[in-house]
Amino acid sequence: MKRVLAATLAFAAAAMISGTPAAAQQATDLKVSAGKPYKHKLSGLRLPATLAGAPRIKAIAIGEDLLDVSASYESSDGAELLSLYVYRQASGALPVWFDRARWAIENRPDVYGKPVAAVGSPSFVPPGQQTESGLIAAYTLNKPPYRSTGVAILPFSEWLVKLRYSSKTLESASLATAMREALAELEWPRGVAPAPATSPVAECPTPLALSGEAKPAPANGPAALMAAFMGLAVHADTKKQDAPTPQPAVSWCRDATILKAGGVYRPDAATDRYLIALSDAGRGIFVQPDAASALLAESKRAEPSWSVALIDLGTITNFQAQDRLPPPEQVVEHIIRGPINSRVNTWGKDRSINISPGAFSEAK
Repeated sequence: MKRVLAATLAFAAAAMISGTPAAAQQATDLKVSAGKPYKHKLSGLRLPATLAGAPRIKAIAIGEDLLDVSASYESSDGAELLSLYVYRQASGALPVWFDRARWAIENRPDVYGKPVAAVGSPSFVPPGQQTESGLIAAYTLNKPPYRSTGVAILPFSEWLVKLRYSSKTLESASLATAMREALAELEWPRGVAPAPATSPVAECPTPLALSGEAKPAPANGPAALMAAFMGLAVHADTKKQDAPTPQPAVSWCRDATILKAGGVYRPDAATDRYLIALSDAGRGIFVQPDAASALLAESKRAEPSWSVALIDLGTITNFQAQDRLPPPEQVVEHIIRGPINSRVNTWGKDRSINISPGAFSEAK
């Protein structure tokens, strides 16, 4: 183990930098030909020139590497408005992002008033699939100009596809049907891997095991470096593989914590870890027991610590480890505004791992 650590530290020495916050991501217009589909090269999905009879009016990319693209469609009379999104599945799971998408509708009284969800199961069978692997919701609105609005999210290999649809003419049940028909219009590539059935998240049955504010754990350079490599291995893209590596099934629940920055979700109702889902586009902050420190501990009685990682669609930013499970409020208000241990690129040719000098302690 010591020889492995020595070689790993030498390999990373040239990449050591001071940690700085990630730059804000910018939206850029995509070059699309009028009247022709736009092919998302990374996934193979084609975004049509018209959707549900509405012409495409705009197509954009958020950030770099085309990991998050969208197209907007609007009918000539302005009665139908659709937005189609394709983004990498980097953290959490489809039910988490569907829950955030519903929250965004249900908590915008200035835009939607008091939405009333249509009756019926949210699970549905997406185009080309055999199981109810997608989730859909439609709402009746009591605030003009739209009569109804809805959202649908479905898995697509290592991608998620989301459709938002607002209508001035359709009631909610008809809108749900129209959303399914719109998804069937998309040009899906051949050989899409089958996806497992899914269902909405439920409330977590027990609270998080919190014990007060957390403090930074003692600096542990080898653990910080190993955490960076572990993140690269788990989140590296699979576009050149024959099939994505199977991952254990995880059931997510919604924690009772309320944050302005996003929702808090927990895998398999765990009480010692959680994901803060930022918006509904696959980005989040994952807090969990520090596996790297545990693997490197020479003593079975080593003090536990918790890792805090900001997972973006193409990068992972690891912050200072904490001496206990930090409350979600502390994470968003303080920890992710503080020192960074490492930043890892998980997509594209540049797979660099940048380690902050502050992540290392003096050798003993």
